[in-house]
Amino acid sequence: MASIGHIAVGMAAARVYRDAPAPSWSSMAWWSALSLLPDTDVIGFALGVEYGDPWGHRGATHSLTFAMALAAAIGLAAPTLRLPRLRAWLVASVVLVSHGLLDTMTDGGLGCALLWPFSLTRYFAPWRPIPVAPIGLDFVSPNGLFVALTELILFAPVVVFALRPRRIPRVLIPVWCASVWLIASSDPIREAILGFVLREDTEYASGFSNRSFQSIEPGQSNAEVRQALGAPLGEWWSYPPAPPWETSAAECQVVHFESGLVSAEPGFPLCLPRGIQIGMSTTDVHRALGSPRFLCWGYSRSPGSRYFRLREVCFSDGKVAAIFQRWASR
Repeated sequence: MASIGHIAVGMAAARVYRDAPAPSWSSMAWWSALSLLPDTDVIGFALGVEYGDPWGHRGATHSLTFAMALAAAIGLAAPTLRLPRLRAWLVASVVLVSHGLLDTMTDGGLGCALLWPFSLTRYFAPWRPIPVAPIGLDFVSPNGLFVALTELILFAPVVVFALRPRRIPRVLIPVWCASVWLIASSDPIREAILGFVLREDTEYASGFSNRSFQSIEPGQSNAEVRQALGAPLGEWWSYPPAPPWETSAAECQVVHFESGLVSAEPGFPLCLPRGIQIGMSTTDVHRALGSPRFLCWGYSRSPGSRYFRLREVCFSDGKVAAIFQRWASR
């Protein structure tokens, strides 16, 4: 997520906690910071903690156990600040639990380890309308702006509740509903409308079908995916601790292949790991860098570098770790 949704939850929590029509900005800032706190696990990338580790991104800090333990600590500390203990515990519990649950509703990355420490299984929600946000400087891009606007629209009612303007024009309600439908629905009519508005330019891999793509699930092997979808148009091998869908292109640790040869990725500046050159084969790269921990297969692209229907499957240790299906631009 682009964090706008988490901030909106914190703003709404400030109003609920104070039980006042207009909570203070300092209160909204405090509760928003608490709502964002589970994402401090990204510090682990710089310390060598890998994405799929228990304390990796969307791991332990996104679990129900972590949320309830931290909320309990806040409740116990509340009286020292002359705050109501029960209300502090209840509101903090909702805010912290909401973080992991909302992240399961994104369309990328790994799922959340909601049941840590009892299980390291990463979970996604059945409905995933929230686009995953680009990392680092990649967020300052048309795609990053699209993600931010999407979250702002989806969470607009939460923000309105927090700020509580005296009167809301009724005409905005159907406008919001239509906007959510355009963002979150997979209806063919909606897809056709967006394709027309965005001037869609999608090319799919030979033999690809959306029906087969919908059958792909986390945990399947790369051999099973290849059998179902065929050969991809391109693939990415990633060598940093974070996977390619969580890595800035500026880190120069992702190798892009087309037809089995290293190539420049359309729409991105050329940036390769040391010793890797355009035209090298997958065998050459494997010999130079070893086996990648993460890799992604792309089954669609835009020949004209315009908006297209992204269809991508990413793997960790040979198993499907993330599935992407959204509008994108390159």
